[in-house]
Amino acid sequence: MEERANVLVVDDDLGPRESMRMILKPLHNVYIAEDGDAALRVIQEEPIDLVTLDLKMPGMHGIDVLKEIKKFDPNIEVIIVTGYGTLKTATEAMKFGVKSYITKPYNLNEITSLIDKAIERRRFNLKLRHFFEDAIFSDEETVREEEVSGQPPLTRNALEQPDIAENLLDVTELKFKKMREMKEGFSKEIEELEERLIHSERLSIVGQFAAGYAHELNNSLSTMLGYTQFVHHKINKNHPELSDLLGNIRTISNQIERASTITQSLLNLSRKESSEREPTDVQKLIEQVLSYVEYRTHSLGIKISRHYESKLPLISVDPRKVEQVFLNLIINAFQAMSEGGILRITAGRVRGEQRDIVRLEFTDSGRGISEKNLKKVFDPFFSTKDGSGGTGLGLFISRRIVESYQGSIEVVSEKNKGTTFILEFPSLGDI
Repeated sequence: MEERANVLVVDDDLGPRESMRMILKPLHNVYIAEDGDAALRVIQEEPIDLVTLDLKMPGMHGIDVLKEIKKFDPNIEVIIVTGYGTLKTATEAMKFGVKSYITKPYNLNEITSLIDKAIERRRFNLKLRHFFEDAIFSDEETVREEEVSGQPPLTRNALEQPDIAENLLDVTELKFKKMREMKEGFSKEIEELEERLIHSERLSIVGQFAAGYAHELNNSLSTMLGYTQFVHHKINKNHPELSDLLGNIRTISNQIERASTITQSLLNLSRKESSEREPTDVQKLIEQVLSYVEYRTHSLGIKISRHYESKLPLISVDPRKVEQVFLNLIINAFQAMSEGGILRITAGRVRGEQRDIVRLEFTDSGRGISEKNLKKVFDPFFSTKDGSGGTGLGLFISRRIVESYQGSIEVVSEKNKGTTFILEFPSLGDI
């Protein structure tokens, strides 16, 4: 398991500070500071990996705090937190090594994604630095080899010797030769990661445009429905000879309402809202998600088999976020059954000594997942959908969402024998 990172949240405003702390607490070790002076004290006392830094604070300005942080340890990652009125200042912060900023109010997916990327960047840079040191400076065994070969060894203390500078280029040439041999494979990995990041950002932009189009389409559908209902009323009242058309007009109205429901659901999925728990009926939530993809079950030849235990307890979650998890699992199942099949959805109660659990299973009859890939399905940017639009982030984000509600998600699969995703949530009375 990846070691938890140490994150310092610096904000003079209690509300955003506590909000950020609650978002990050399940994933990282979180420290807080209400001003620049307090932040610098924490930096000196704790091994901080990343800082979320508010720019507008009383006393020391955020930019000055940023300079002091980078002076103390240039490798500490910093994410600027800003309001819309301070974007110019946030851009100025980029001059001091800041790679990212986020605007208030926070969005859970956005802030966790930025922080995950920043922490991965820091760990990568530290590994690269250690690798570079190991490649340049000699250990005891290499010292013996270099002494036998007649080359002057370069140890970490060697730079203190006055005559070492003259031989520095000769001594390091062999080291860099070994590094060059690793360059091709290393560069390929970086290139693949960059392509995945670019693809992820592109999908994010497409999503924003799609939300805008859905809004415009919903407006047009509302107008169409209004006129359809008007025509229905006029025929019914003034033109009884056309009454045989009323059934067709009702069908048009029903389909417009259905299309409007779908576009409204898209808008709800794309809308940035604060994450708030509420008592949630998982059966109703699953049925709601299935209504979004009903048309695909017919076109793909997929049958939905439902098995719900009666009187399931409620769970305490943000239904909009868990809806995103269910939708992702169902779409993945559909993609695994491109030639048709059965999706079996089971929901039941598991009684425990201390608490009851709501257990959900999504089982498809698709192509399954190989043993090799099964260990990677929840890793960020891992995808088996080469060239077909997979970003490798869906299951990674789904696991984060489920675990944020003290739940769990597991996968069981065998090649060509289908896949089962198992989710468990504490029942409402046990959280």
